[in-house]
Amino acid sequence: MGEDIPSPCDLIVVGTGLVESIVASAASRIGKQVVHLDHRDFYGSSWATFSFNSLKNTLGLIDEFKEHTTQSQKEASDLNISLNSKAVCNAIEKWFILDECKTENDDSHQECEASRGKTSRITWTKSELLKNSRKFNFDLSPKLLYSRGEMVEVLINSGICRYAEFKNVSGIYTFDASEGCLLPVPCSRADVFNSKDISMVEKRLLMKVLAMCVDYENKPEEFKEYESGNFDNFLNAHKIQGKIRKYLVDSVAMANDSTNFQDAVKNVQKFVRSIGRYGNTPFLWTLYGSGELPQCFCRCSAVFGGVYCLKRNTENIIIGSDGQAIGIVSDNQKLMARFILIEDCLNPLANIKSGISRAILITDRSITNNDQVAIITVPSANGKDPVRILELSASTMACPPGLYVVHLITRQVTTAVEDLREVIDAVFCSGEKEALDKPNIIWSLHFNINEYDSPEGKLPSNVYSCPGPDLFLDFDDHVIKARNIFQSMYPGEDFLPKVPDPEDVVLEDSSEDIVQENP
Repeated sequence: MGEDIPSPCDLIVVGTGLVESIVASAASRIGKQVVHLDHRDFYGSSWATFSFNSLKNTLGLIDEFKEHTTQSQKEASDLNISLNSKAVCNAIEKWFILDECKTENDDSHQECEASRGKTSRITWTKSELLKNSRKFNFDLSPKLLYSRGEMVEVLINSGICRYAEFKNVSGIYTFDASEGCLLPVPCSRADVFNSKDISMVEKRLLMKVLAMCVDYENKPEEFKEYESGNFDNFLNAHKIQGKIRKYLVDSVAMANDSTNFQDAVKNVQKFVRSIGRYGNTPFLWTLYGSGELPQCFCRCSAVFGGVYCLKRNTENIIIGSDGQAIGIVSDNQKLMARFILIEDCLNPLANIKSGISRAILITDRSITNNDQVAIITVPSANGKDPVRILELSASTMACPPGLYVVHLITRQVTTAVEDLREVIDAVFCSGEKEALDKPNIIWSLHFNINEYDSPEGKLPSNVYSCPGPDLFLDFDDHVIKARNIFQSMYPGEDFLPKVPDPEDVVLEDSSEDIVQENP
């Protein structure tokens, strides 16, 4: 394969994460020669989606990313790339069900069968679940798409949307700790005025604040006193309290008391403007998992000439006499390029700045009695960040019928188990006895994802470092980052122009063939 890799080329991309894949696709689309490499045997890096057994293999439950010991000769000025960097780490798996069914003579089994008859639930065993292991799609970094967000616009404008399928998120909730229950968040105007959870005065206050935020740019003079403060001050000034404050802070603005005003307003605008485009809520979910999106961009790049090679190591970046990168050493082969793009976790100058605590649960029923996709926000408490819960049913292709996949995401403070324990205990049942009022956890996986800080100005100017997953709910910041990198490389070029439809493509000399056939 090494002999087939073009060198020199315009762009070498190391890592198949989201930002790297978007830039690779954009460069290929304008006719640049792109070589895209990854030392892993799957696409997506820390954004990937896995089946049950593939996830366990990848996270080291059956070695995370396998250690690479390939050595290569390098000059003292070259930048060494460490392929042992673990962006995903600290994985802990736990089962909450039996390996096999109990015998019919077992009293506890009979009680379980009786209980199952009353609740219409299937009693799963470990062996039965593993038989369906290929029907699971687990995301390392699940994210939603705002219907009018950056990602959706790029997918539509480029035509790459044809490579994936999406489903509208059907329910948005916030958790009320004082009452121990979920509050459905009304999205559309009709939802607000049909809600029985808030009074008419609260409904009008909520609509007024939403309208003010949407109209922010047109009436900046009305917001001058709030611009330098936080969103909390703005809500207090307009006497927003109770449930409508929870709606606004937890689920609409995706904020907390310290979030600055302008960031919160930007999120409110994005939320409101996205409602109604593809459904009653502002969010879309990618069927088969968020890991489909990096693959969509890689597919587009390959269609336009991008060369792809998985399971290929990159040992170091070659630095020329002028201090600029001139290529890489990959499996002891020198590959030359004008630009080089690497993911943060492989950047030899990047440092771990923080982390994300994650949990993936398989449960036996829905938290919300919702058969589609639901997003739940558990507000910040005791100085901790909010916890986002994303529940996926079988209709999203995340699991077999009768089960649910639940993702929990928050900022890392200690370990994923400790950071998420309180929320899991409040919302789910993880004990030996089944609960009738809570979903029972069948299987859980906790892990952390490292976030990296790449110091600006330290790398050669023709080497770019791409951020990995973050805590934000959507992809927009990563799309903007990819666009900025592309425009820095190729100023004045179109970023991901529309891909022509196959039926519109006219092959060379096709018109001459037609003339010859019909003289």
